[in-house]
Amino acid sequence: MKRKWKILITIGAIFLFILGIMGMTFFIVGILSGEVPRIGNKIAVIPIKGEITIEGCQATILETPQCANVRKLKEIIKREDGDPFTKAIILDINSGGGSVVASRELMRAVKECKKPVVAWIGEVGASGAYYVASGADKIVADENSITGSIGVIMTIKHYYELYKKIGINVTVIKSGDVKDIGSPYREMTEEEKRELQEIVDDVYNDFINDVAKNRNLSPEYVRNISDGSIYLGKDAKDLGLIDYIGGMDKAIEVASELAGIEGEPQIVRVEDDEEITIWDLLYR
Repeated sequence: MKRKWKILITIGAIFLFILGIMGMTFFIVGILSGEVPRIGNKIAVIPIKGEITIEGCQATILETPQCANVRKLKEIIKREDGDPFTKAIILDINSGGGSVVASRELMRAVKECKKPVVAWIGEVGASGAYYVASGADKIVADENSITGSIGVIMTIKHYYELYKKIGINVTVIKSGDVKDIGSPYREMTEEEKRELQEIVDDVYNDFINDVAKNRNLSPEYVRNISDGSIYLGKDAKDLGLIDYIGGMDKAIEVASELAGIEGEPQIVRVEDDEEITIWDLLYR
């Protein structure tokens, strides 16, 4: 009986040894072929496309708009920042911005990264998207990309003149004089305009101060170049809004240098793998 157990244990040990050799062989082949990331040589590329929002965009049966869901992006950034295989992160930005709160929230997530972060602006990285990019360690942009547009805008639509013409009357019952501030059914008072302007100015000042701090510039300088103007990448470089001119290859080069990667890095594009079903379209 003992001899039988010894034979079984020996066979099992040999089997495990062979499996270990095979596993190691496949791992080495994977590394050499580029299918398995080299330890410490991975650069995660995270796309930030479309409107920047807290919860994501609303899809319809006819259209699924592209947007940057801050809640999901924060999870991805945190995961890659804690991944031992990931040495650096590249933000692949093509966005005209989004809401103030969402853009600032994503910028803070970028700032909190312990690993090097490089923002690459391809076609557009303006307004809230530039806000996010400013939180990166370095910014690379194509020479003809659209950047800047540092500013805040509030748009209020009014229909009261149209309603008068077509005979529609709207009665509003409210608890305070400015409870319906911004109502489309009446003309806005000068006092209400001043109140909303103060809100816009406060948010604008926060935007200016954050960009100035992130880019190591004075608030006065940033304010002078932040009247909402957009800049080509080559002009943004001269103004100090970005660090390098170039494409994704340049962003990879900068990220590799910051991370101390020797040799060819493993580039992994991290996509949001959530699929939108027909039920999502019908019930949103």
